[in-house]
Amino acid sequence: MTAGANKTHVVALPPGWAMSTVAQVGAVRLGRQRTPSRQSGDYPTRYLRAANITTEGLDLREVLEMDFDPVEREVFSLRPGDVLLAEASGSAAQVGRSAIWNDELPGCCYQNTVIRFRPHAVSPEYALAVFHHYAGSGVFERAARGVGIQHLGASRFAELPFAVPPAPEQHRIAQELGRRVSESKQAEASLRSAIVRITEQTREVLAAAALGGLVEAEAVIAARERRPFEIASVLLSREPSAASQASLFHPSGEAAEPAVQLLPAGWVWTTTAAVGDLKLGRQKSFRHERGDHPTPYLRVANVHEDHIDFDDLTLMNFTPQEQAEYALRRGDLLLNSGQSPELVGRPALIRREIPLVCFQNHLIRFRPKSFLDSEYALLVFRHYLHTGVFRAISKWSTNLATLGVGELGRLRFPLPPPAEQARIVAEAKDRLEASREQEVAVRASLDRLAELRRELLGAAVAGTLVPQDPHDEPATGMLQRLGPPPPEPVPARPPKLKEPKKMTTARTSRTPAPKKALGDVLRGAQRPIRLPELFAQAGYDRDSTEEVERFYLVLRQELGRTIRKVAGDGENALLEVTTDAT
Repeated sequence: MTAGANKTHVVALPPGWAMSTVAQVGAVRLGRQRTPSRQSGDYPTRYLRAANITTEGLDLREVLEMDFDPVEREVFSLRPGDVLLAEASGSAAQVGRSAIWNDELPGCCYQNTVIRFRPHAVSPEYALAVFHHYAGSGVFERAARGVGIQHLGASRFAELPFAVPPAPEQHRIAQELGRRVSESKQAEASLRSAIVRITEQTREVLAAAALGGLVEAEAVIAARERRPFEIASVLLSREPSAASQASLFHPSGEAAEPAVQLLPAGWVWTTTAAVGDLKLGRQKSFRHERGDHPTPYLRVANVHEDHIDFDDLTLMNFTPQEQAEYALRRGDLLLNSGQSPELVGRPALIRREIPLVCFQNHLIRFRPKSFLDSEYALLVFRHYLHTGVFRAISKWSTNLATLGVGELGRLRFPLPPPAEQARIVAEAKDRLEASREQEVAVRASLDRLAELRRELLGAAVAGTLVPQDPHDEPATGMLQRLGPPPPEPVPARPPKLKEPKKMTTARTSRTPAPKKALGDVLRGAQRPIRLPELFAQAGYDRDSTEEVERFYLVLRQELGRTIRKVAGDGENALLEVTTDAT
């Protein structure tokens, strides 16, 4: 059986099954619209929103309140066994997320971003399996409509086809599906635990590489073989500026991060500025948007840990003098200067010859001196990233950490002899590559698990998950016996006394709060941010369908003009400003 947005093509309906519609097997009702003007505070009631329904079930950590009077409570209250679906989302792929309500919050109601399905001729568990299948196979996505914000719509949902098994088979399907999904989740937990262990293994390799625990020290080898060797302090003595900074402390006398640790013989603590040249990128401004020398440049979105994306470059005017000053070359390292606290200082290395490319001021270029292996420097910087050293020395704002050239230059740097650097790099490369291969294999298994779940759901609604029993009452007979879902009673409201019309003054009139321009929000953030964060910072109301619609309309107008999508899709889209023009 393959389902479309409003019809189902039956390949082979199993014996005893019947084709029906959602509305014929359960009652469908859209929730109540949130209307701040009707808020009196007399009937505070907890209610569910689409945000409370996730792909993993209900998330009740943040349940809001609004007025539902006694009549509305009777109409929009939730009962155990109700199936709730997300009616609206910024991404069509997220429409129709569903979960079963088990009366977790007695007396709870629901908003109009949620559809309530009250089962009649099917069990809640089997209905949930069908809706999960429709979400995973794209049925809900194809049925959704809207500009910007996507709506499933109660009427379109009610008309969707629904394959009905006999009641006992519904129970068998739900049991078998639950058992296999439980096994799948256990396997997923094990795989995710393996990723955590691989990540810890990577951190241990980086720490050992940076602090002398990965290979045997050069001084030990030299003593054993009784041959001369060149220690790091000798190299530093050849660099007067470096030698003056080769200390366990900042030049100011204050202790620096990381904490002083005993290094192997032949190593020396120095500073980042002593072993390489630091340069902050060129600031982006409107006057640099046009010019005679458009030059590709790297920004924060291009620099990932140990990887630089050269496929998505933008242009900015760099004069010939600026090109010489900000040009990148093989062996240079780039570190994110402005980022979220956990990602600030994220480093990557340019490992190949590249054409002319410059870099923006949210990146710091580190150019190692001749006695420092750039690959070894990357290992040290990755160690500092994972242990929070960069975060500790950065300056913080609300959600942005900034790593300055000065702070980075004063940061302690462990320097081994050159030959030892080469051996550390070779050993670390082998171990890190093994960890990468393990992670790729584990993530492939995770992807396969997701496919298996989709296959399980497909088998459940196609009648191939469990065998049919000829003794079961056929679904056609059951549907005829039960009839359509009973209409939900809607009690009549008592008549309201007509109140005298009040004069509207400038003080009492309700006007929508002004919204921030999306480009201004991104410009102020000084980094790419995700779509939900942009929505919140621009001042839109997540509980107002009209404001959600308005936000996506504005976003559509600005995409490609003042806003660029860096990565991701839908609610996971990562956005940045493309111009400083107002």
